[in-house]
Amino acid sequence: MSRSDMVVELLEDFGYEPERFSLNWVSSAEPDKFVAAVTEMTARIKKLGPVSAQDAKAA
Repeated sequence: MSRSDMVVELLEDFGYEPERFSLNWVSSAEPDKFVAAVTEMTARIKKLGPVSAQDAKAA
């Protein structure tokens, strides 16, 4: 199991949406790819909304 898979599993275990995590490999020679990744993640988080302690289930 990769570390990123473990992060997703931990998020689910604690009651958070796994969509709140993303891993993208971007070279410094790919600024457009970096901007696209940040823009997509920002939009995804805004759509999911804020997280409060009451929203997440205790493990």
